[in-house]
Amino acid sequence: MKKLAPRNSIIDSKESIFLVLALLFLITIKALFLWYANPLPDEAYYWLWSKNIAFSYFDHPPLVSWFQALLSFFSNNKYFLIRALPIFNLIVVLTIVIIWQQYISGKFDFRECLQTVVLFLSFPIFTIFFSISFPDYLLITLLIAASFCLFLYFERNDNGKIAVQFWYLAVFLFSLALLTKYNAVLFGIGVLAYFLYYKNEIGGPSYGHIIAATFIIFLIQTPVLFWNLKNELVSFSFHLNQRLDQDKDILTLLKNLIAFLSGVLLAFSPFFIFNLKNNFFAANYFDKRKNFYTLSKFVLIFTLAFCIFLAFFTNVLYYWFTPAIILLIPFLVKIIKAKIWQYFHILYGIIISLILFLNISIYPISAFFGNVDRETAIVFGWNNIITEIEKEKLEHDTEKVVFTDYRLGSLYIFHSSDFEADVVMEKRKTQFDVWREEENFSSTNTLIIADEDFPIGKKILSRFESIEFLRDMEIHIGNKLVRKYHVFLGTNS
Repeated sequence: MKKLAPRNSIIDSKESIFLVLALLFLITIKALFLWYANPLPDEAYYWLWSKNIAFSYFDHPPLVSWFQALLSFFSNNKYFLIRALPIFNLIVVLTIVIIWQQYISGKFDFRECLQTVVLFLSFPIFTIFFSISFPDYLLITLLIAASFCLFLYFERNDNGKIAVQFWYLAVFLFSLALLTKYNAVLFGIGVLAYFLYYKNEIGGPSYGHIIAATFIIFLIQTPVLFWNLKNELVSFSFHLNQRLDQDKDILTLLKNLIAFLSGVLLAFSPFFIFNLKNNFFAANYFDKRKNFYTLSKFVLIFTLAFCIFLAFFTNVLYYWFTPAIILLIPFLVKIIKAKIWQYFHILYGIIISLILFLNISIYPISAFFGNVDRETAIVFGWNNIITEIEKEKLEHDTEKVVFTDYRLGSLYIFHSSDFEADVVMEKRKTQFDVWREEENFSSTNTLIIADEDFPIGKKILSRFESIEFLRDMEIHIGNKLVRKYHVFLGTNS
């Protein structure tokens, strides 16, 4: 008589097959995205920073641009430069997650590691940031590495072993994260507040170690502080003043708050958020790791509360919430416990990944429902745009091109390698303004490229004696009008 396999073994086998297939599907989508996706505006913007190395930059600290500049010594392929580092960092993150999982399980558990990896890759936020060259991929990598060091600190401390080396390694990695993006500070303040609040209960680190850690953090931020002092604190002024809404009415508050919470729900998966509320806060799963779980909750609640507070003053972006869940990543299987919710989370991630790939690489999804959203529309048609601009430059005997939006200007420079192009935005400063003030060049006869969202304003009008409308440039995909740009000629005698 044939011996039947145990039912649990069959179920486990089917689940493993599903997870492997889901992993292959996610990797395939990512590979297609990396190969075919059009560069995004901010990718081109940050790539341009790496061509102009400085101690810091207007929008963000410098570490990502430093790494990209370092990579350029090995390759001049600009597409490789904006795609290689996110993938490399993803490999580093997954390696840390797998090693971390072994520490939690006490052994290498293939299926639990596979579950954790697939659940991690299914987060839309991680799908996005480990596919594109925004500073967030390095921020996430460094914060995950810092979190793992904090985990080891607790593990060794609980076992009565020397653990201070992991404390300082976590501090160093966090300092680099803060040198990557300013919102890393939410993670740091949350961790510091936890250690100060529970210091007597957890028995460390000492106030001396906390003071030393603070000194290390400020020391590593020296390039940013020096650059801002040299440039009239423009970066700090932008984030702490210009980005804040002056009219703090209740409608603006509600709009900011709803946009933030909706973005968090969609980007971090509604299935994760639902299970986070119902499972993670119900109990501590491992008593011996109570301190680390409490730290995770502390950072999460602090970050959420701070972002809600910021909604009173500015448009809070959903990805500012990212530091809140970094400490939770190795416990995803414990948070999303029910298999059905894991499947929904994974399928949701696959669908969102596929939509993002199609939207950026092949056809704007919003085109099926009406007008194409601007952020998507402007990534298409750059071969035609460059050809048309070159014709206008020849016809009007000018070499200079100015754009009314840094996104358009950055994409143009990326695709054309015309590093003499400039950007003058009406309502905010950008890194282009810093470069222009440093070079202090005067206006010449110039082509001006604008659109309906960013028309010509007083700043550009003041630079020219006369501005003449030349023509419109229309970008189509099939029969669909994707974007229309307005071409002007600014002249000076």
